[in-house]
Amino acid sequence: MKWNKWLPMAMVLVLAVGVLAACGPQRDADQTQKEAGKEEKPKELVIWANKDSDELASTKKLAKRYQEKSGIKVKVVGQDMLKMQDKLNLDGPAGKGPDLVTWPHDRIGEAVITGLIQPIEVSQDVVDQYSESSIKALTYKGKLYGLPKVTESIALYYNKDLIKEPPKTWEELVEYAKENTEPSQKKYGLLFEGENFYYDYFLFRAYGGYIFKEENGKFNTQKVGLNNEGSKKAGIEIEELYKNKLIPKGIKADTVNGLFKEGKVAMVINGPWALSDYRGAKVNFGVAPLPKINGENAQAFIGVKGWYLSNFSKHKEAATELIQFMTSKESLKSRYQDTGDIPPHKDLIEDPVIKEDPAVKAFAEQAGYGNPMPNIPEMGQVWEPINNALAFIAQGKQKPEKALDDAVKLIEEKIKAQKQ
Repeated sequence: MKWNKWLPMAMVLVLAVGVLAACGPQRDADQTQKEAGKEEKPKELVIWANKDSDELASTKKLAKRYQEKSGIKVKVVGQDMLKMQDKLNLDGPAGKGPDLVTWPHDRIGEAVITGLIQPIEVSQDVVDQYSESSIKALTYKGKLYGLPKVTESIALYYNKDLIKEPPKTWEELVEYAKENTEPSQKKYGLLFEGENFYYDYFLFRAYGGYIFKEENGKFNTQKVGLNNEGSKKAGIEIEELYKNKLIPKGIKADTVNGLFKEGKVAMVINGPWALSDYRGAKVNFGVAPLPKINGENAQAFIGVKGWYLSNFSKHKEAATELIQFMTSKESLKSRYQDTGDIPPHKDLIEDPVIKEDPAVKAFAEQAGYGNPMPNIPEMGQVWEPINNALAFIAQGKQKPEKALDDAVKLIEEKIKAQKQ
């Protein structure tokens, strides 16, 4: 009787154990996968790319290749690169943001402290493929936030049909511009965006100006040098260019490029992003480093642009793989052929297609004299005040001393507010 009494219960227990055993391996596998942090393959990844036509077309082409290779759909959305952080700040938390974003490296620090991007995890073998300076530019407080796609610096383009050899010194260049500028006919000896600090920085450095004082390998953001004696000399130099009508007030890149392609400008200061445009227009041009100023090589900005992982991406592993594809040797070579962007990939730097390009050689030489833009958060507070000051100087609304003093005061106030 005792055996019969417990038999039904025993059978239930046996069945229960059997059911659990049958379910166990799948449940354990699911749990193991979850603990290992493996993510499910996404159906789609989204890239926010620079809306510039050449860059956008090149990015879409590479995205299509990745889609064919991986089976993951890649949607490329063109955006204003310099407004991308503001848009991500709104769209990211709302779940409408991308997986990958891009902008110049000087904006990384600000993007990190505002929670817009996250560090990437790649092997050292991957990191070692790129130039040391480009990796350093994308590193903030010891963490790598992306992989580089292009290294940039400005240089001097010259129309060989108008001027056979570029001037060796800044003084000679300005003198040439004075003798070969006729604004009424829209003919100029020299053009560049003089109201844009990115293009003017080499003048500030030539006279002893600086953004933040460098002390022991770090930037002291409490010491802003954009209104020191040297910076004010640069301001006067810029003022003279506009006062003598060598550069029209308010001129932007589109006008500079258009006039150069029409053969109305002998020389322009521009970056490698203009190469494909000028070549497409069949301008007979050369590229040279910026002329020496005060007897020294011109120190222009060095910039690096990369692909970064959005902090709002739900597909960290897949998005990181996409970053590696977009910055691979093959992808960066394709990008160079489409846009003229100079890749920081070590193997490509030695590739005959790039190494033997005289324009690339000139940009590389200029970059060797340059200074990387600071990638600290405080740099984000510099651009608007200093560009406004340059516009006031160019338009004759303020004298350089007043404009630069006001700009530095505002920069210091913005930095103080940022830290509160």
